[in-house]
Amino acid sequence: MDKFLKEFRNGLKQYSALINTLTNVILLSIVYIIGVGLTWLIGKIFGKQFLYLGKKKSYWTVFKKSKNHYKQF
Repeated sequence: MDKFLKEFRNGLKQYSALINTLTNVILLSIVYIIGVGLTWLIGKIFGKQFLYLGKKKSYWTVFKKSKNHYKQF
């Protein structure tokens, strides 16, 4: 009887892990589709760009070689 209960418990653990995985995949997929999909759709309707890929003004400067920096230490 003790062996039966151990096997039954192991079977329930495996079953609960499977149900847990399936539930997480389904629920997270729904949340992703609703969250990202609706945001994309509303952005398309109103013409909003959330990621600007054009050129922006840069704060980088051109390096000017000088011999002063060699003696800084």
